[in-house]
Amino acid sequence: MGTRWISTWRARWMRVKRGGELGFSGLLLVVGILLSLALLPELPGLVRGTLAGDGEAARTLFVCAAGIAVCMLQWRWRAAIYPQLRRDTSQEETP
Repeated sequence: MGTRWISTWRARWMRVKRGGELGFSGLLLVVGILLSLALLPELPGLVRGTLAGDGEAARTLFVCAAGIAVCMLQWRWRAAIYPQLRRDTSQEETP
């Protein structure tokens, strides 16, 4: 009786944890998309400023590009970053 109760709660906890990790990775993806949309109108001015030698424009452009890259890469490699998102059916138990 106790073992079945523990395995049921363990399965529920794993589902909740998996959903949380998927939700968090999706939230970071949305942040990356919003950052891309916010950078888009400013991009010509930042590139022009960077080519003219403005250090602040170059720093802003680099930080925005790095932030977008991190958000997109964590979505692309979410199964490696968030362990619960790995799909290994050989170890899953059917209740």
